[in-house]
Amino acid sequence: LLLKVGWAFNHIEKKRGLYKPKHTVEEQIEYMKSKAYQDAYKGLPIYRWYKRNFKGQSTLQPPPRLFCIDKHGRFNVNNACPVCRDEYLFFDFRNPALIEQFLSHGTHQPIGILNSGLCREQYAMLKAQLLAAKEHGTITFGIDYRNFDFRDWYKDWTTPPLPHVERAGIRLQDIHPDPLVSFPVFKRDFNNDWDQWWLRYDKFARKGK
Repeated sequence: LLLKVGWAFNHIEKKRGLYKPKHTVEEQIEYMKSKAYQDAYKGLPIYRWYKRNFKGQSTLQPPPRLFCIDKHGRFNVNNACPVCRDEYLFFDFRNPALIEQFLSHGTHQPIGILNSGLCREQYAMLKAQLLAAKEHGTITFGIDYRNFDFRDWYKDWTTPPLPHVERAGIRLQDIHPDPLVSFPVFKRDFNNDWDQWWLRYDKFARKGK
């Protein structure tokens, strides 16, 4: 990204067919702390000034594209999504600063895919890396308060447990689903955000990417 009139400006107008450079997480963290990043995005989320190219009203816009970068690492569109277009940006649980930009204010839930401007591949990676960040402790979140039934340990205890209380409007089972329940026998980790391998390679790479 280069600067033009103080805002983010892409000096390569047509990226289709070009390769996206690869960088490490450490380079991404240093880039997000640099003056170039601050001058480009002005302290706002990276999707704030992104606009999709579509005809008609925003409420009737078509679903996002499946992916912006093919299996060879080349752009297949000129107007890539906010994460694909920046060569330093990609979702990783070790850099929660980028993931937190796509969370609803005051919660630990991702914003809608149409509001984020992401392609469906990056949105799936956002949810997968968000789950990994919660598991590794890089992003804090609220879980249910557990009420114990002390009658199981104390014979003289007669008070029943208190009513169930939910914090942040979400249950622990929704964040960390059990992969052994209600899923096919030979692919229990499919469609439950448990395994990043199926999210990345089974959903996108196999379907004509």
